Amino acid sequence: MRLTGKVVFWQDQKGFGFLFCEQSQEKLFFHIRDLMPNSDTQAKVRPAEGDTLSFVRGTDKQGRAIATELMIQSSQTPPVATTKRKNAVDLVYAQDVALYFRAAFLMLVIIALLFGSLPYVLPILYIEASLFTYWLYQADKNAAIARQPQRLPEESLQMFSLIGGWPGALFAQKKLAHKSSKPLFQREFWLVVLANCILLSWLLSQHGQQFLSRLALFTL
Repeated sequence: MRLTGKVVFWQDQKGFGFLFCEQSQEKLFFHIRDLMPNSDTQAKVRPAEGDTLSFVRGTDKQGRAIATELMIQSSQTPPVATTKRKNAVDLVYAQDVALYFRAAFLMLVIIALLFGSLPYVLPILYIEASLFTYWLYQADKNAAIARQPQRLPEESLQMFSLIGGWPGALFAQKKLAHKSSKPLFQREFWLVVLANCILLSWLLSQHGQQFLSRLALFTL
């Protein structure tokens, strides 16, 4: 017997959620793998909170009740494949801006080296890199919310953290709840933070200052 329920929680990135069954008045877990293809498009339309699903009550390997053989009866959002979302993000523009920012950032570093003032402008560089990195995280998060197939490469996000934007990345992960639940990404992120801190400590050390002085003389 098929039952109906409303989605009360949905984690799109992980592909699972919970629905509230109208007949049994219970909260049931469901997974995207149990969603049946849409009869019109023959494609899986991803659910969202507030959608009404029909399902068959089943059990998982531990014997817990779950919802299976899911079908979307009514959706709060139109299919991604046929309708462009209003909050779609232009990631091509974001990548272009990221390219310009990298060029400008490198130019500032070279100018600071030429004048021997890199240690003094480092706080400004960190603030600029952090603000831009936060903006990139927000753009990628908005793309995820809009369920866009294109996303910013994780390597690009990590690279901006490496050059000094990791405080902004860390703030974005906490505030936007973005990339904070991906173990592999988190391991890479903290390795990047460690590498940046080691490099910064070396640059501010006596040996680093001597290296920067010689590099400044070499570039003149």
